[in-house]
Amino acid sequence: MHDIAMIGGGPAGYVAAITAARAGKRVVLIEEKELGGTCLNVGCMPTKALLESADTYEQVLHAERFGIEGPLGEARVNWAHVQRYKEGVIQKLVAGVRYLMKQNQITVMRGSAFFLTDRQLLVKAEGSEQLVEAERIIIAAGSEPIPLPFAPFDGEWVLHSSHAMSLAAVPPVLVVVGGGVIGCEFASVYSRMGSKVIIIEMAEQLLPGEDGDIAGVLERQLKRNGVEVHVNSSVEGVDRSAKTVRFRTPDGLQSIAADAVLVAIGRRPRVGGMNLESIGIRFSTKGIQVDERMQTSLPHIFAAGDVTGGIQLAHMAFHEGEVAAANACGGDRRVQDRVVPRCIYTAPEVASVGLTERQARAKYGDIRIGEFPFSANGKALILQETAGKVKVLVEPGFHEIVGISIVGPRATELIGQAALLLHTEMTADALEDFIAPHPTLSEALFEAVRGAVGHAVHG
Repeated sequence: MHDIAMIGGGPAGYVAAITAARAGKRVVLIEEKELGGTCLNVGCMPTKALLESADTYEQVLHAERFGIEGPLGEARVNWAHVQRYKEGVIQKLVAGVRYLMKQNQITVMRGSAFFLTDRQLLVKAEGSEQLVEAERIIIAAGSEPIPLPFAPFDGEWVLHSSHAMSLAAVPPVLVVVGGGVIGCEFASVYSRMGSKVIIIEMAEQLLPGEDGDIAGVLERQLKRNGVEVHVNSSVEGVDRSAKTVRFRTPDGLQSIAADAVLVAIGRRPRVGGMNLESIGIRFSTKGIQVDERMQTSLPHIFAAGDVTGGIQLAHMAFHEGEVAAANACGGDRRVQDRVVPRCIYTAPEVASVGLTERQARAKYGDIRIGEFPFSANGKALILQETAGKVKVLVEPGFHEIVGISIVGPRATELIGQAALLLHTEMTADALEDFIAPHPTLSEALFEAVRGAVGHAVHG
């Protein structure tokens, strides 16, 4: 009998396992594939490695901007080496998680978990079966890509994000179905690696969950990189034999030949195959129902991460896993989801925290907005990355900062400072005498904050 059994070794699962083990509990972690889950093995980490290769290639091609001369225009992408670099990053990170399991004396079992009772799991792996019993259980089974109903994934022509990580070669023509985070990141990779990329998005803008003007900056840059963008458009069919995609735009029906089709229309909680229905846990296709303590409808069973159908971000999964484990160990913690940074590693990067302008206006009415362009920032000029801006939203009553969006260089690093401002419920006027380091990109953030109350100096 274990104290706690963990189903899933992704960000939520392995953090929960470590948290419980450090609280003195006997922990078993059950993972069907590799430790680290989707994020580490076929998600956020390898995607960022590919994006780093694309960034480096682009910088080499345009090194003359910095006075570096030579046959730089002859640089080429060695895709096999790019893949080896990416795999090396993954292997080191997986080894790190394995080390943490060993260091914290966590038993790791390879296999899929199936509920026999609400305290008994049958673990199946390669023809073998093993019974696991635990006083408490935490479900962190993650999520999986959503396919088009008329075009299931085949891993050869119709791809999901995991397939797109490890293609044998850069496809000459890549159709990306879905202009959200995943679609835009892969478009940013492959368009700069040599692909002709076509994005098809149903919404009226790319990145539908972000501010329209912020997403607009990204769309313009993608187009400069040769990406063809179709918004307010939908795929109506695919022909595998002819390798063509048929889609409808506001201008009518179109068809295009493609070497690969990446379907990036979202991910769904992985709730099937565990026999949840037999033990009385409340769940649906939208995920396992949990309260703010990450507790399910059964008091001794918790769930965390993508499987709950909440915010599908690794850092949110870390937090939820920690909260679930603390409560499974007898604590009383609550999930804090008011301030969750959103990072998109495109070129330029996009990052935000808190409310969008539309959400802020709906909640507060006449809000104050401060903006500062990177074209007026000295460090951005040095980097030759001046596209984009910082946008700060301030509510009218107390001047509390309620939303910050950034599109431009190092946006995903800058958003950490922005998140801290919202986490501490900082007001714009409280930063009146704040001294930002110079020259840095972070100056743009604080100029935008000051601009929201009419006190910007350089804007």
